[in-house]
Amino acid sequence: MNRLSAALALVFALLANVATAAEPSLATQAQTRFIEVNGERIAYRDFGQGEPIVLLHRFRATMSDWDPAFLDPIAAKRRVILFDNNGVGESEGSVPSTLEGAADNAAGLLKALDIPRADIMGWSMGGMTAQIFAIKHPQLVRHLVLMGTTPAAGSPEVALVPSGWSDIASRQTRTDEDLLYLFYTTSPSSMAAGKASLQRIAQRHQGEEQVGPLDNLMLMMTQYRAIKGFIQNEDGWYQKLATIKAPTLVANGDKDGAFPAINSVVLAREIPNAQLAIYPDSGHAFHFQYPQRFAQDLQAFLDTPR
Repeated sequence: MNRLSAALALVFALLANVATAAEPSLATQAQTRFIEVNGERIAYRDFGQGEPIVLLHRFRATMSDWDPAFLDPIAAKRRVILFDNNGVGESEGSVPSTLEGAADNAAGLLKALDIPRADIMGWSMGGMTAQIFAIKHPQLVRHLVLMGTTPAAGSPEVALVPSGWSDIASRQTRTDEDLLYLFYTTSPSSMAAGKASLQRIAQRHQGEEQVGPLDNLMLMMTQYRAIKGFIQNEDGWYQKLATIKAPTLVANGDKDGAFPAINSVVLAREIPNAQLAIYPDSGHAFHFQYPQRFAQDLQAFLDTPR
């Protein structure tokens, strides 16, 4: 990319931020609520209008780590439900020792909210959990959206997480530079988008009692072991992908440092009714880099009749 192109990309990113800031943000204004799920007090947020869509988050994140610029265009046409799974953020209980447990907790939340069926969208670890959710609780799933994630390693085509990326992701304390490395590419436009996204997320965290990533080492290791068990295909989740009946969108950045695009190709191939979208010059957080573009693609997918 030449200097003029890089400068224009930065200007466009800044203008997008100004436009976003000028409009009331549903995601930023959404208040935290609490509901009892299987005897535990679970924190969640519920905003927007339309058919419900439930978001399952990444490793070490709370529900405040979703970018408001990503959530707002979705909430314009969907009822968005965010939550902290058991033991995370302001939710009670213990962090699930398996992603199957996390999926079951999410199903319990839908039942507690009296939602008979919803669109399920998961990012990274949340995308793994969403696969299990769709396999175990198909009656609750209208559409399935899997972002920046991977199938279990049931095929030699599936690339494992590089050790360098994993080492940084597992640092007990991470800097903004670490997050930019984990989630974006090194191009000027991707870096500019990443910095803008981190600023928006930081604003969402302001005034909260519990902020930032999941920094408790014991809880982090519990999540890490749950992810490892899934990726190692301990329970045969790869083979069970063929049983998913919900229309599925698999999306990723073309330069995802955690789960290369080939993993998304395999995932979309193994799920019977799946389509694939790969976004250019983007990494693990492609949906924060292109929030409006992804929201349009997502809406078109969700509007497709079952």
